[in-house]
Amino acid sequence: MTHQKLLSAEQADKLLITGNKALKFRHYGEAVQALEEFYQGTDAGFKDYYQAQMWLVKAYKGNEQLEKAIALCQQLTNSEQEVTQIWAKQFISTLLPANYSAIESTSQQPEEKINDCKITKKSLNEFKIFCQENLLDDLKELESVRKQTILSVSFVSIIIFIIFCLLVKLFPIEYLIFCFVNQVPLPYFVIFLFLLGFLGCLWGWIAFYTSAIETYTEGFKSKIIQKIFDFINTNKSLNYSSYASEADNEYTLSAFIHSQIFQALLKPNRIQQQECIFGQVNETPIFFSEISTEVELQHRWIKYLTFSQHLKMLRSMMVPPFVVRMVFGFLLPLYSILLVIKLVKSIPYIIVRILRGEQISYRHFDEEIMRNEVSRRTVFKGLFFQADFNKKISGKTIVLPNLLNTNIHALNQNKENLVKLEDPEFSQYFTVYGDDQIEARYVLSTNLMAKLVQFRKKARKNIYVSFVKNMIYIAVEYADDIFEPKLFKKMLSFAPMREYFENIHLMLDIVEDLNLNRHIWGKD
Repeated sequence: MTHQKLLSAEQADKLLITGNKALKFRHYGEAVQALEEFYQGTDAGFKDYYQAQMWLVKAYKGNEQLEKAIALCQQLTNSEQEVTQIWAKQFISTLLPANYSAIESTSQQPEEKINDCKITKKSLNEFKIFCQENLLDDLKELESVRKQTILSVSFVSIIIFIIFCLLVKLFPIEYLIFCFVNQVPLPYFVIFLFLLGFLGCLWGWIAFYTSAIETYTEGFKSKIIQKIFDFINTNKSLNYSSYASEADNEYTLSAFIHSQIFQALLKPNRIQQQECIFGQVNETPIFFSEISTEVELQHRWIKYLTFSQHLKMLRSMMVPPFVVRMVFGFLLPLYSILLVIKLVKSIPYIIVRILRGEQISYRHFDEEIMRNEVSRRTVFKGLFFQADFNKKISGKTIVLPNLLNTNIHALNQNKENLVKLEDPEFSQYFTVYGDDQIEARYVLSTNLMAKLVQFRKKARKNIYVSFVKNMIYIAVEYADDIFEPKLFKKMLSFAPMREYFENIHLMLDIVEDLNLNRHIWGKD
């Protein structure tokens, strides 16, 4: 495959999103076309270059272009990226002709078999037996890792705490009071050094805590969540991924905005996406993932207040060292105030995450608190689901929780577009907005409203639904990370396993609960 003229970053991103979306919904021919064009017009310097090659191998396989799939996969076994090498060496075994001849001998139409096959729902008792037979050894190993992680974090925490206490003890608070009372100039340089020491302790502790928790979490997802998903995914028509590329994030954020559920004044421009499940349930292409969407505002002004920027500016002007020292001394009160603000912002964030036994995002801490480069406001956190909706509609219909429960970012709907429905139980849980009263009633049939009420009772969470063109979008709000293990919860208890099992089932049940897998509607 020869490379042509390089694509622009915008063109490459568009092709990557198109190819990724087509692959998710098993439109393999379309995926091959988009990903080949991306591959031919890019090089290793492009972001997601190797990820696109892996997707192209899968697209070739799905499109029955086995020779191309094998050739590209063999090429990836010698990739510069170790992760890509490992993936290629594992995946190439699924491309061997022997495997495919066995498949072809059983059926000439494997895709239709998948479509006709329904996911068999597993009971809680079956899941208990599965855990005992297949997860117990892994859980024992993870429980050991969890205890080691707690010991390591505790040991480092004690050391950091001792250093912190020494700094507090040495801090000249009495002298500062004396200076303040007697109107003596405050020793800002000493204050600055102590504040720097306090923040240094917090920074070092967070770096260690984040690393320890991430190691524990990654092992948990690969060993436990993947196996639970495989147990539930009886007909193998769905795929699970705990990794989201830039293209995945762009695609999901675009769909989230297109849903028009959260019409805030500022649209979300940042998304964190974790677990995602995609594929088909019967003939319905579906995609859902755990996401957190945010509005991110850049603090471009902060660079004019930092010591490093001031120092860089003075050096570029070739200012003598004694002038630099004078400027530093003059601005010390400002630097000290900024450090106090950082310290005040960091403590609540750290305490809340520790008490919950959750991850602390080092990147979040560094960008928002230490550097104060950005501020982020969460728009939505929870499960986001999208699927084809087989009623042809030209407008939009938005279903929100009633006013007392709804997310503030979802309240910016045009009140003139309020749709009043004659179902008292549905109205108890939901408020409906639409730009066409007749179409809203056409979309929200009596049966569908009853299904939404049942699903709301089952989920016991805020449910947001929108119907836009031929798509249905559903957002289920969660306060905490859904598939993250809690550091202070025992792994050998069945309760957390049951929670993960029920959360995955909740996502899969959306299709059946709302009859999305039954082609009872037709597009004109």
